[in-house]
Amino acid sequence: MTEGIDGYSVPRPMRVLGPHERSRFTAEAWGYLVGLSRSGLLDATELEHVIERVLTHFDGRVALTDIRLVLGDGSSEGGDASPITTH
Repeated sequence: MTEGIDGYSVPRPMRVLGPHERSRFTAEAWGYLVGLSRSGLLDATELEHVIERVLTHFDGRVALTDIRLVLGDGSSEGGDASPITTH
């Protein structure tokens, strides 16, 4: 929730995948992005950038490790991924 006009809480917008995107993400990968967004670690603009980067840089299904590579998360397999800037 974010603060709206007059201090009222309003729900954050949530990205809905189009049919052409839906089949690209594994459930685990999409759930990870939703979690980052809902926790406030990614705002709506950053989420869009991550989705665009992932869909541009990876062919086929997008797995959790692919998203972690884009975000530069050190917990991805291999651990020495070079991050792709999202801004």
